[in-house]
Amino acid sequence: MSSELPPFERSPRPPLPARPAVRRHFNPWLVFGIPLFALLSLYASLVVVSQVVEAHPTLFPVWDSVFGNDLLGNGFVKELPGTFPGKDADQVSINDRINILFLGLDRRVDDPVNTPSRTDSVVVFTLDPYTDTGGAFSIPRDTLVKIPTVDGGYIEDRVNVAYEYGDTWNYPGGGPRLAMDTIERNFGIPIDHYVVLDFINFISLIDRLGGVDIAVPEYAYDPAYTDCNYCGVDYPVEFEPGPEHMDGQRALEYARIRKSDNDFKRIERQQLVMKAVARKASDLGVLLGSNPLKLYGDYKDAVRTDISDFSAGALALLGHKIGPDNIRMVSMAAATYPCTSCTAALLEWNRDKVEELKAQVFSDGRLQGESAVVEVLNGTATPDLAGDFATFLRGQGLGSEQLSVDEYADGELYNSTLIVDLGGKSYTAERLAKWLDLPKGRILSSSDALAAPFRNRTASIVVVLGTDARLPGEDAARLRRVATQIGG
Repeated sequence: MSSELPPFERSPRPPLPARPAVRRHFNPWLVFGIPLFALLSLYASLVVVSQVVEAHPTLFPVWDSVFGNDLLGNGFVKELPGTFPGKDADQVSINDRINILFLGLDRRVDDPVNTPSRTDSVVVFTLDPYTDTGGAFSIPRDTLVKIPTVDGGYIEDRVNVAYEYGDTWNYPGGGPRLAMDTIERNFGIPIDHYVVLDFINFISLIDRLGGVDIAVPEYAYDPAYTDCNYCGVDYPVEFEPGPEHMDGQRALEYARIRKSDNDFKRIERQQLVMKAVARKASDLGVLLGSNPLKLYGDYKDAVRTDISDFSAGALALLGHKIGPDNIRMVSMAAATYPCTSCTAALLEWNRDKVEELKAQVFSDGRLQGESAVVEVLNGTATPDLAGDFATFLRGQGLGSEQLSVDEYADGELYNSTLIVDLGGKSYTAERLAKWLDLPKGRILSSSDALAAPFRNRTASIVVVLGTDARLPGEDAARLRRVATQIGG
C-alpha cells in the first residue's frame, strides 16, 4: 500500500450542543480512584485508594472483608501482567510490566465532544510490580511513524493522528486500539491498557482539587494563546520562573503553550503538570475535603479508559507503593531529528537511540532507582574498551548523563578488573560485576586500601577494566573495532 497519506478533511463543526443531564451511578471505588486517571500518571494517583482504606477502614467494610490488605495477591487481578511476585529485578522484561498508553486529546472548547481528535500528548506509563518502580516514556506528537490500516497495510504520518484515524476509519477498537497498535508496531512497547484524557474537561478536575503547585523552571510565553477554534479570541500568557499555584485553566495553558520554544519543552511542562496533580491527588485530606460525587462526575467527563474497576483497585495499591516522586520520566525527543525529505514538519528518529531511552524506563527498576553515576576507565592497551562497555551500559538503561569514559585510565595499566563503589550503590555495583563476569570480591568499598587512587573521583562507582576484562558481547565489539580499523 502507498505510504503517502490520503487527503483527510474534517467535517464542518456544528455549534457545541447542550449536554443533556445524566444521572450518574455512584461507584465508591472509582470515586476514590479518580485521581489515578485525573493526574495523568495513573498509578501514582490511585495511591489515594489505599490511603483511604488504611486511614478509614470502617468506611470500607466490604472492601476489607473481601480483599484484605493485599489486593495484588488476590486472583481477580490475574488479568494484569506482572502482578505476582517471583522474579528478580534484573529478570523483569518489558512484557512483565504493566504498560498504559496515555493520550491527551487536542480538543478545543468549541469542538463537539465526539469529534475525532488528534492527541496533544502521547505517553506510555509503565509499572514494575516486582520492584515497585514506575516510569513515563513521552513521544513527541510530530514523530513520523507507520500507522496500520484496516486492510492490513500502513501509511506514514505523525503519531498524534493515529487516534483520530482510528475513529474516522472505523478501525477495530477505534482510536484507542489504533494508537496502541501504532506504538507497539513502531517502538516495540506492548500496551496493556489505555487512558484518553480530554484536557478541556480536565480543567474542572484540577479546580475541584483546589489547583496545583508547580515550580516553573524557566520563562515561557505565548503572545496569542487560544483554546478555541472559531471564537476569534486570543490573549497573551506568561510564566515566570519560580513556584506558582495554578488553577485548572492556568495549568492547561502551561501544558499547551509552545510559541516561546518547541514541542520538546512542552513535553517537559506537561510532565511537571502530571507530577503536580499526582502530588495533590495523593493528599488524603484534599480528596476527602472535596465533593466526591462532583469529582467523580468530572472524572467521567474527562477520561475514557479500558481499565476495569477491579484492576484500578490493584493499581491503587501498587501506585501507593511507588509514589509520584519515583516515576522516571524520559522523553523520546533526544532520539528525533527533522525530516529533510518531508513536505511537512515531521520528526524522524534513530532506532538505536530510542532503544537506549526505552531502557531507561522499561529496564531494571532497582538499577534505575539507584541512579548511580558510573565512570569507566580503560586500564588496558585495547582501544575504545571503555567506550564499548559504556555503550553496553546505555543499552541496560543507564543514561548518558550517568556515564563518563576515560580510555587512558590516567596512563595506568591494570591486570585485574576492579569495581570501586564510592557512593554505596551496592545493587548497581553487583549488576556491573555480573555483566563483567566478576565475583563480588572484586567490588571494593571506598574504605578499601586498593580504592585509595579513586577516592577523588566524582562518580558513584568507578569501573577499572583490566587485561582480564571480558565485556558482554565482546566478540561482536572486537569485530566492530577491527572492521573500523580496516575501513580507516
